[in-house]
Formats: sequence, structure tokens, C-alpha cells
Amino acid sequence: MKYLTPKGANSKPNPESSPQSQPKKAPSDNLELLARWIVALISLPVIFISHIVAQFVTPGTSGYKLVGAIGFWIGTLLSTDSIWQVLFQGKPLLPWFETEWIGWIGWLQLPFNVLFWISFGISALVQVMEARTLRGKDPQQAKHEFEDARQYTLGTKPTGNIDLTVALWGDYKRAGMKERHTGGAIALFFWVVDLTTTFVGRNPFRYTNPGTIIACFAYNIVSMMAGEIGFSIWKLTK
Repeated sequence: MKYLTPKGANSKPNPESSPQSQPKKAPSDNLELLARWIVALISLPVIFISHIVAQFVTPGTSGYKLVGAIGFWIGTLLSTDSIWQVLFQGKPLLPWFETEWIGWIGWLQLPFNVLFWISFGISALVQVMEARTLRGKDPQQAKHEFEDARQYTLGTKPTGNIDLTVALWGDYKRAGMKERHTGGAIALFFWVVDLTTTFVGRNPFRYTNPGTIIACFAYNIVSMMAGEIGFSIWKLTK
């Protein structure tokens, strides 16, 4: 004779469905989670600012190009001031280290002055040519030119031949050197023009205060280098 067992009498309780079997979170876990949230909230502004700064210091980014372009145009404008004074006898565009300057009304009239735009064009040309000497050649370009020149082997200097043969041998030996020397002479010319116009237009030694002399000298150096450095930064992003 079989006895019927009530349904589920021998079944074991499911530990997963039992609320008593679920692990309880310790108070330390809650404190750790709260600490993480606090750190994340505090560091959020710092992370945001660091991402913005990275856009301006990382080569290839839009901010990096913008910094280079701004540096080039500001440096060109500073250099334009010296060229404007020396070559065209204009009033100083900026009041620093000057007894008089063009003033705000004069600035409003500058866009309609042809001589100002000529000065600005000369300044931009000077900045670009000087920046090329600062930047130098691209390593890949220098490597390509070096490997291209190595394939030409120079023979021994001819003896017992007419002078024309010896002269042509010399031309072969010095191939490309004229262009190299000419490029260096052109770069030197532009540096001399920039240096002359900068220190003639704003002579630091006309002052007697040593602090003013040093400050004016430093300003002249910055006005000379700002455009070249800005152009070099901008050029590296292309």
C-alpha cells in the first residue's frame, strides 16, 4: 500500500531564492563606493581642463594649429611695427617703450593705409624665411637627398687634360653647393633686416634705467622670434 506524499514535501529550499542566503553588503563597501563617487566628482573639472589643454599642446590637433597660427600673426604684427617705423617713418603701432604712438584712431585708419599692408607683407615674408632656417629640413627629406646624392661616385681628379676638363670635374664635385650657399645667404639677409629694423625702430640703449634697457631688449627679441616660432609650430601640423 502506497502512501501519497504531499507535493513538495521532500523538495529542498532553493538557496538562490532565499533572502537569508543572499550576502549582505558590508558598510565598508558602501563607503568605498561613496569615496569613488566623491573622487570622480572632484577630478571631473581637472580631467575636463586637461583634455582642453591637450588639444593645444598635442601636435596634429586643431588647437595646436590654432596656437601656431595665432603666434605667427601676433609675431608678424610685432615685427610690422618695426618695419613700419624704419622703412616708412610711421608712428609706432604699439605704445610699449615709445614716447608716442599711433593711437586708437590711427588703428582704425590702418586698414586703409597701403603702406601698412606693404609693411605687414614684408614682415610676413621675413618671418617665413627666418622660420625656415629655424625649422631646417624634414628628416625624411634630408635622408632622401642624402641617398640620392650617394649614387653619384666622383672619379679621380683628371691630370694631363685641358683646363676645361678640370673645371667641369670641379663643377661635378660642387654640384648643388651654390644653391645651398645662396639659401644661407638669403636667410642671413632676412635675419639682418629683421635685427636692424627691430633695434633701430626700438633702441633699448636710449634709456638710462638698466631695468628698462633689459625689458626693451627682451621685448625686441620676443617680437623677432614670436612669428618664426608660431610659423614653425603651424608648419609642423601640416
